[in-house]
Amino acid sequence: MLFLYILVLIPVNIFLFIQIGKLFFDDMDHFWECVKLDLRPDIFSFFKGELGKDWAAEFRLGAFGILCGIIILIEVGIGAVIF
Repeated sequence: MLFLYILVLIPVNIFLFIQIGKLFFDDMDHFWECVKLDLRPDIFSFFKGELGKDWAAEFRLGAFGILCGIIILIEVGIGAVIF
């Protein structure tokens, strides 16, 4: 039964994560640009004059990750109660 629960949650999570991603990012190119800016050290962004853009991208990516993590924690809690 647990296997069925996990099997159902995989496509549901993919759908939910895509919908949440649409709230934060305009398209996939914007998402990957945020990832690129997140991986770039802040000092490089400072010297390029893109520090504000870098911080905004890091915030968007972090908020997206936190919301997706909260969804997974809720699902694990529900699964723990059911099983």
